[in-house]
Amino acid sequence: MKKSHCLPVLLCSLLPSLSAMAFSDHSACGDPLPPTRIVDEQRSFTYTKGKGPYRVQFNYTGDNWTHADVAAIRVETDRPIAVLPMQYTRPGGMMPGAQVDGQLIGQQWNLITQAELARRLCQLGFVVFTPSISAYGENLDGYQAFEHFIAGLHKGNRNIQTVLLTADAHNPNLQNPLPGAQMLVTGTNPRNKAWEALIQRRIAPFYEQIQLGNRGARVRGGHSDEEGSSAAWHPLIERAAEFGPTVTIMEVSRAIDIVEKAGSIDAGRQWAGPLFDALALAMQEYACQDDSVKCGRTGLNKSR
Repeated sequence: MKKSHCLPVLLCSLLPSLSAMAFSDHSACGDPLPPTRIVDEQRSFTYTKGKGPYRVQFNYTGDNWTHADVAAIRVETDRPIAVLPMQYTRPGGMMPGAQVDGQLIGQQWNLITQAELARRLCQLGFVVFTPSISAYGENLDGYQAFEHFIAGLHKGNRNIQTVLLTADAHNPNLQNPLPGAQMLVTGTNPRNKAWEALIQRRIAPFYEQIQLGNRGARVRGGHSDEEGSSAAWHPLIERAAEFGPTVTIMEVSRAIDIVEKAGSIDAGRQWAGPLFDALALAMQEYACQDDSVKCGRTGLNKSR
């Protein structure tokens, strides 16, 4: 049995604050991140952003939002890789997220979900990257770097999964006509439906228990939900999925449902515990299908 790479239980509880640290050379698991290198593609890139293992080189012209013209980022590891992005810095920023009773909770919930999923994946032997938009700047240029970094990791590595857990707003709009639990996946690149189905199978008992519907995996269209349409894109998903479709933004549920069911957004940490468990185990099950990957423990330590 492989030694766990997770922090001790006490330190794991501090992950919400640790995860916001920009450009840390340590993973969310507390150990140093494996060496990373930007693959020399024998050409120059306009932009270099980030530091250490979160450094990225890319070109951006604005001509094609779905394409990531990025240098591959190779992680020197035989362990599976998880990328758990932090897409908010503060309430009221460029992407403030859902509101409940007038309170913006996007950052709070993203911190909770990132920390809880990271702790579980650490126990299961993953290398865990927690890129934060705060490290690149919560503006258009920052989001370009943030999204291209994730794309560079997918371009450079074989066994990698990106999962961002968020809470949906309750007001329908053109891009999201049916708010609620759903797994948003690539719309302009080939999908990995086996990966999607595995995750959905693992998390189904949670939604049955809490009696909330789950729409499952669907294309998150920027201006279309028609699979394959040039308008059916979400930049964070599409740019990484160009190099491998194991990337998703998962709406746990509507934010107001979390508050109603759990009592508060913070209480959602415990309420959604079975979901975090199921998702982490699904990611491990998928990763361990690759014989070249060194898998870690087969179960989760339930102690807190």
